[in-house]
Amino acid sequence: MAATGRRYAQAAFELAKENNLDRWSEDLARVTDVLGDSDVLEFLDAPQVTDSAKLDGIGKLLSDIDVLVRNTVNLMTVNRDISKFADMFRVFNEMSDEQHGIARAEVVTAVPLDDSQRAQIAAGLAKLVGRSEVVVTESVDSEIIGGVVAKVGDRLIDGSTRTQLRAMRDSLAERPVD
Repeated sequence: MAATGRRYAQAAFELAKENNLDRWSEDLARVTDVLGDSDVLEFLDAPQVTDSAKLDGIGKLLSDIDVLVRNTVNLMTVNRDISKFADMFRVFNEMSDEQHGIARAEVVTAVPLDDSQRAQIAAGLAKLVGRSEVVVTESVDSEIIGGVVAKVGDRLIDGSTRTQLRAMRDSLAERPVD
């Protein structure tokens, strides 16, 4: 991501910590939803549209969000950086998660998890990565045969049956048979 998006995220995060971090997260998510409409994003990014028209549009579309959040959107729009908003929001969320001791994990299993299994995996991953909480996003891939593959940040934890079988096969292939 461009350094510009990171700078916006850092500035927004500092403001949010001084005010209401959870409210900022909610409001930024609302902005993300609004900017998810390609017509809105194209309007705010269009060089032929005046800044005052863009700011007026932002005021109307985002009238229900905190004025400081709206000012962040205004600044990004006037500086022609609004296309970086999604990246800024992603980095802001990473900072917020860090502040709250939360990690996010992408978990792959061979079959869907029930609530108890999901909670057990989340607790185990939290202990493993030293966080108070791990939020699990899951997907199913029957090719892993069994077990769990989890990615938390830049860490990959592969406890799949497929990987264990490959390791066993490789180990057997390396040993001479007498």
